[in-house]
Amino acid sequence: MYNTQMIPTHFFGLNKFFDAFENEGKACGSCMPRAAVAENNGQYTLEVDLPGVKKEDIDLNLENFMLTIKASRKSATADMKFERSFKLSQDLDTEAADVTFENGLLSIKLSKKASAAPHKLVIK
Repeated sequence: MYNTQMIPTHFFGLNKFFDAFENEGKACGSCMPRAAVAENNGQYTLEVDLPGVKKEDIDLNLENFMLTIKASRKSATADMKFERSFKLSQDLDTEAADVTFENGLLSIKLSKKASAAPHKLVIK
């Protein structure tokens, strides 16, 4: 018997070529969502694109000034998981964060902590 895969033809290697495109067009299992950070008058806005994700599938965690955003999306063709972390400045008021999620856009607004007014120290 002959191994027909070894006989050169016009299509020799074509299967290997198409193997490279096997997962093309399919969502990756773990992706990093696009994010944008802007500063305006002492208020920082972080916007993260999470298309097709539901609000209940988003997890925000803040620990040691590290904000981690995790999200998942399930569909008939593929399950997706997103994760992205951001190091926050210690002078931001994380307790007063304004977080919204509309039309696949997660928006987190943070302001700088109010600095103490300068005052004179009294010697006792």
